[in-house]
Amino acid sequence: MIFPEGNVIQVADGVFLRQGVDNCAGADLGEGVLIVDAQEDTSVAPIIERAIADTVSKPIRWIVNTNWHRDHIACNPRWAKQGATIITHYSCPPATNERDGKPDITFQDTYVLEVGGRRVELEWLGGMHTPGDIVVYFRWARALHVGDLFGWGLFMQHRWDARSIERTREVLLRILNFDTAHIICGHGPMPTAGHIRRQLEYYNTLLRQVSELKRKGKSLLEVKRSLPPPPDMLDWWRFVDWKHENNIETAYRGL
Repeated sequence: MIFPEGNVIQVADGVFLRQGVDNCAGADLGEGVLIVDAQEDTSVAPIIERAIADTVSKPIRWIVNTNWHRDHIACNPRWAKQGATIITHYSCPPATNERDGKPDITFQDTYVLEVGGRRVELEWLGGMHTPGDIVVYFRWARALHVGDLFGWGLFMQHRWDARSIERTREVLLRILNFDTAHIICGHGPMPTAGHIRRQLEYYNTLLRQVSELKRKGKSLLEVKRSLPPPPDMLDWWRFVDWKHENNIETAYRGL
């Protein structure tokens, strides 16, 4: 899958994306720009700011962090000093850590920001990747940012037990229930609803296969040899490089 990192694309009316290993999405809300996720490297901040200047030429007024991992929050302090309001889930642990940019607004289940006639809806879908994951729905554009809840084939859950496995299925099904024309994820190319459905099928199938082979006494190496990457996923972003094998290892050790 060809992925031109560094490109700025218009996803829909008023929604744009700077593509990269760490994506940075933005939305024009009239009086300012809302940014979704604040990168891993602070040196990228001026690049993002120039892209915004070239695209809408408005200040950053809001930052939504879809989770509190370092690769989503590095530029929080810089943009907070410029006047941006930081919004995230209340469970994000370093909520008083000034270095990471202390959140100004936190919420539990849902939060709505409506500015300039445009409605942004935030919904908590934690318990799969991190306890505090949220998705961001730009209702007027039918565009959904899912953060790290989709990883181009990579199993993103943070722990392995029956509840987490079921929560992963619940989260992916919830994403599919949104009325979307455009989906943005935290890293890599933009997926479609078809990719989300395929991820769920792959997840269920691989868990079943690994569980059956492990129960038969197969070693991890034997399981890897028995389960090549699915042919229809060979072009998924970085999937064949390491993700499929990593999934097998994670499932084998966690099940």
